[in-house]
Order: sequence, then C-alpha cells, then structure tokens
Amino acid sequence: MAIDEKHINGQFYTILTNGKTGKVAMMASTVNSTEIGQCLNYFGDSLKQVNTITRDLSPTYEKVSTTHFSNATQVADKYHIVQQAIESVQELRIRHKQEALSAQRKEEKEHRQSYQKNKHNLCPKGEKLRKKNIPKRLENGETKPEFLSRCNYLLYKKSHQWTERQRNRAKLLFTHYPEIEKAYEYILEFRNWYDPAINKSNFMNKEKQLWTWIYDVETCKIDELLNFRNTVENNADYILNYYKQYATNAIAESTNAKIQGYIRDNKGTRDLDFFHYRLGLVL
Repeated sequence: MAIDEKHINGQFYTILTNGKTGKVAMMASTVNSTEIGQCLNYFGDSLKQVNTITRDLSPTYEKVSTTHFSNATQVADKYHIVQQAIESVQELRIRHKQEALSAQRKEEKEHRQSYQKNKHNLCPKGEKLRKKNIPKRLENGETKPEFLSRCNYLLYKKSHQWTERQRNRAKLLFTHYPEIEKAYEYILEFRNWYDPAINKSNFMNKEKQLWTWIYDVETCKIDELLNFRNTVENNADYILNYYKQYATNAIAESTNAKIQGYIRDNKGTRDLDFFHYRLGLVL
C-alpha cells in the first residue's frame, strides 16, 4: 500500500492506494492522524494483511502506519527523499540570493546618501556623479541576484547531465560560492547512493555507506544540509527498507496525477459533493 497527501481546492486529503492494483482504497479529507485512524478502522483486520506501506517522511503518516499497519514494513519513498535532498541545496542558493539582494540594497542606499551629499561636486575625472547606482556584475555580465536565480535548474541535475553552458555556469557559481559546491557534492553523493547504475552494492554495504555519509555531513557547517542530514538520520531505518522491499510511492503519485487531470478536465471543484461523486467513478 502507498499513503500520500493531495491538495484539492484548499483542502488536504489523505489517499491510500493499493500498490499492486493501483486502486484507491481510501480517500479522506484530513491529514490528522486521529481522523485518518477512524477511517482506517472500517477496514478491520484486513489492515494486518498489508506487508509493505510506502510513505513520505511525515510524522503523521509514520504514526498512522505504526498504529494501524502493525505487520507492514514501512518504506520511506525514494522520490520524496531525493526531492528533499535537492531542495536543501536550493534553499542554500536562495539564502545566498537573499544575502546578495540585501547587500545590493545597502549599496544603493549608501550611493543615494553619497549622491545627496556630493551631487554638486565633480568626480576625479571631471564628470558628475551618477544619480542611479550601477550594481556590480560578475564575469558573465550578470549581477549576483540574477546569476543565482539562473543557477536554479542546473542544481536539479547531476553534473554529467549538464550542457556545456550549464557546466560553465556551474564553474562560475562554485568559484564564487564554494559553500554551494560543497553542499551540491554531498547531495550528489546521496543521490548516487540511490542509483543502482552507479552504486551496485549489497544491503550491508548500502547501510555502511549511508551511515558514513551521515557522519561526514555532520562535520560541515551548512545549516540547510545539516537539517536534511538530521532528517535522514532520524529515518535511516525506513530509508534502508527501500533496499529490502524496492517499493516506492510511484503508484500514489500516479493517482495524484489522475486526480489533477480530472480537476483540470472538470474545470475546478466548486461543487465538492458532485466532485467527490465523479471522482469515485474515475478512481
């Protein structure tokens, strides 16, 4: 089984999907563990027949899975974890962008004050002072905030997937922001741990590699990366269960895509009762 959430018309739903058949077993308009449990109680002893349940790293779904699927092995969904890993690097990039914007704002303020004070004086070259501040630019002609914004997409990709232009942009990014390079390399190592084409190891080696990565990241001083590392450490057993069951939340994401497609075709969900009825026919 796969359990996941879906946002529909301002409301969060919990969807329980059969991983083999792709059929939706339950759809509840709540993400509260107590209310989800009340819905699951209708299934009775059949919940004990579930041997695997995949989920994201939400504490709510961990509690639900532990309480109501007592015989099931909980597997942390690979795709949710990799997404969180990538987001940690993006959060670091955004932090540096905000710092660059703050520095640019400070520079503009100082320039305005200097202009008001010296606007009647001439520059050493005999020219008048510029009223508008011209921000500093990098080697490629972009300001730092512009540059960091445009580095968004290359950080989602693995380095061997970069185009030549992205490779040049990454080189410039890592030259000016070595902290981002360090975080990117750590996250790339974690993503490669999940990639069987790159990392072909047995379970014991996989476990050793994961804990080695956790200990290595502990020494860095990057908050965004430390936050992700803490998440991995707290859920290491569930993450490692992927290599025991090889199960993911792909079927749940497929169901979410079907629902989103139906919302689009239905042009919204203004009449929720009718929407729920029609959705029951589709799923």
